[in-house]
Amino acid sequence: MKIKKLTLLNFRNYKKEEFIFNENVNVIYGKNGQGKTNVLEALYFFCNGRSYRATKEKEVIKKGEEKAKIILDFSSNMRNTKCEIEIENTKIIKVNGIGIGKLSELIGYFKAIMFTPDMLSLIKEGPSKRRNFIDNFISVLYPVYFKSLVSYYKVLKQKNNALKLKNADDEMLKVWNISLAKYGSIVSKYRKHIIEKINPYAKKYQKEMSSEKEEFFIKYNPSVKEKCDDESYFLSVLDKNIEREKEIGFSLIGPHRDDFDFFVNNMEMKLYASQGQIRTAVLSLILSESDIIDEIFNEKPVILLDDIMSELDIERRMYLLGKIKDKQVIITCTDKEDFDNAKFFKIEDGKIK
Repeated sequence: MKIKKLTLLNFRNYKKEEFIFNENVNVIYGKNGQGKTNVLEALYFFCNGRSYRATKEKEVIKKGEEKAKIILDFSSNMRNTKCEIEIENTKIIKVNGIGIGKLSELIGYFKAIMFTPDMLSLIKEGPSKRRNFIDNFISVLYPVYFKSLVSYYKVLKQKNNALKLKNADDEMLKVWNISLAKYGSIVSKYRKHIIEKINPYAKKYQKEMSSEKEEFFIKYNPSVKEKCDDESYFLSVLDKNIEREKEIGFSLIGPHRDDFDFFVNNMEMKLYASQGQIRTAVLSLILSESDIIDEIFNEKPVILLDDIMSELDIERRMYLLGKIKDKQVIITCTDKEDFDNAKFFKIEDGKIK
């Protein structure tokens, strides 16, 4: 997977800019607030069709303009692809000139792994952040997962609205539960599967970075405690909770209440981990994701690193750079640092200098 060119039109603080990347390391540097992270945000749009930063998509449109457009030219398994995303009142997505009606049809074309400083709070913050992290990764691997996840939350919203308004009878709730069990069991199956795939890789990387001192693993903690991937059992658990849900006014069981627990040396990290252990664990996750994509698709993903150098000590920096030297990497930082085989882009106020 190699990016050739990224074009930004009225995106964030960019009027019109074109980034032509090399196949190795690309360094986007400049002072804070100049638009470096906006480039990574635009690239990540092509992973799942939406921003990882904006709460409303219109936020990405340059002030004073009516619409934004981003265009990505890249190669994947020796095939050239051109993706376009136009954001106005609605979002228009095209792949090689052909319009796409659903986000699930975009997912899988462009494969990238993203690090942001915000990820360092992944382990100690609430479960929604961990769910989003895992969901985004599984969606890149398996588009059917993304479809099931979207369908699950669509039904869940309908059910919760009825529970909140106290206007749903048992029969209607049971109808919604049938759909929730169908999609929820699929979501749970893939979540269980991906943790089983991540753990051997993450364990290896954590050990290497800690000089064999740290054992790291993730435990999937589903709200349906037993047989979470069994649709019939899943439905029986949902139906048993109907009366409680009617009293409380929202749905109590399902993937929206799942969590993922992180452990180092058998201690729960959100309670006991040091900042160093957390940084090492997050790096282990990034490298594990990259390896799994390569294993499944026989293709190395693009690595997007937002200001990672300021968050890592020299040993972790050198370890990370050594592990990703065979991939295309795009890094943002405040100063022009010394990288081998790198192409540099200095950014000032939304322009390449």
